[in-house]
Amino acid sequence: MTNPTQPSPAASLPLFYRSPALLRYRSHARLGVRREASFQFAAAATSIPLVAGDFVHAARDYPIVFAGDEGAMPLAVTGVAAGRNLFVEADGRWRAGSYIPGYVRRYPFIGIVEGGATMLGADLASDRLAVADDEGAERLFDAKGGATKIGQAARDMCDAYAADHARTTAFVTALKANGLLSARSAQVNYADAGRAVVQGFQLVDEAAFRALPGPVVVEFHARGWLDLIILHLASQHRWRDLVNASSKERAKAAN
Repeated sequence: MTNPTQPSPAASLPLFYRSPALLRYRSHARLGVRREASFQFAAAATSIPLVAGDFVHAARDYPIVFAGDEGAMPLAVTGVAAGRNLFVEADGRWRAGSYIPGYVRRYPFIGIVEGGATMLGADLASDRLAVADDEGAERLFDAKGGATKIGQAARDMCDAYAADHARTTAFVTALKANGLLSARSAQVNYADAGRAVVQGFQLVDEAAFRALPGPVVVEFHARGWLDLIILHLASQHRWRDLVNASSKERAKAAN
């Protein structure tokens, strides 16, 4: 999803990642994770990737849409003005009480495939990583080169995310195969005559959804996809909250 004034991220790297690399003991023995996490890295993101497991929680706080590209993966809309994530506070905290998508919680870690196996990697450019002990960061490797508790937790998180991503990809493939996605855009008009345009996203077409043949409905139900569609459609009511938050911030900045 894009804003006409917002450049798209580099196509070759996932969102937020600048220097992802496989973590190896011989190269990263003293690498650690800072105890206090800041979400400043996501402050400019007006949409965040979602996986199926996020939907039930994300639908309470964000409009859930699908990307306008061929992949059409689901996204949580986090802002309407270019470069402003309304859920990241000035001090780097995520807005209290709001769900933090798995993609954000996983960062700076990522699964990297090497030799047919998926191994733990991380964005070495991330401010969340530091030299352990010297900067109060918790080590990812123990003295023997094995994973510490926090290192294993990072790997488990990436493995779980990868499995959920595969499930989500199958869901999106089924949506496209059944002609359920339709391109949309949204224009936000502010009280001061300013406006923002959100474009490049897709929604499930309700008419097409209700016209699905019985066997397809049965399959969607069996695979839990009906629930995801309903959560997606219900989440569209969150647009109003998002616009109201953007309007208040715009008015505050003008004073």
